[in-house]
Amino acid sequence: MPRLDPVRRFEPAEDVQLRAELRDLLGLGDEDAPPAAVPTPELKALAEDIRREAWRRNRTERKRPTWGLLAAAALPLLVALGGLGTWGHQQKQRADALALQAQRQEQTLQQLATTHASEVARERRAKEEVQQKLQIASKQGNRKGEPYLVIPVEKPLRVGSEDYQRVKQKP
Repeated sequence: MPRLDPVRRFEPAEDVQLRAELRDLLGLGDEDAPPAAVPTPELKALAEDIRREAWRRNRTERKRPTWGLLAAAALPLLVALGGLGTWGHQQKQRADALALQAQRQEQTLQQLATTHASEVARERRAKEEVQQKLQIASKQGNRKGEPYLVIPVEKPLRVGSEDYQRVKQKP
């Protein structure tokens, strides 16, 4: 037990006496006695050299963590990969938007084509119906041998002189 142990401060006198007898029997001597050997200047120089060498080795042999070096080297690569990922995501969104727009345009064109085709078919049917009516009317009436219906138009006999003005006089 160390000398400054708080348990020893309140130790009974009998225990202190017993401990002193035990120390004498083992040949350890008194605890409070100063050390027998005083260091010589040679021992002091040797101790200083050993201390200096230990300090130098401690400073020079310090290994830097490898993971820190790897993390520092990988950081630009990770930033570049993150940037490429973001750019790729933006390009994918643009491509999806363009595909959706193209699909809508295609649907609009298909709707226009179907409406145009139905209008053309309706016009064709109307034309065929008119021709059938004309053929039926021509067979029934058979006037002047015309195979289709003729609407008479009254033509003026002469052109009226009020329609124009003379700019130049005849010489």
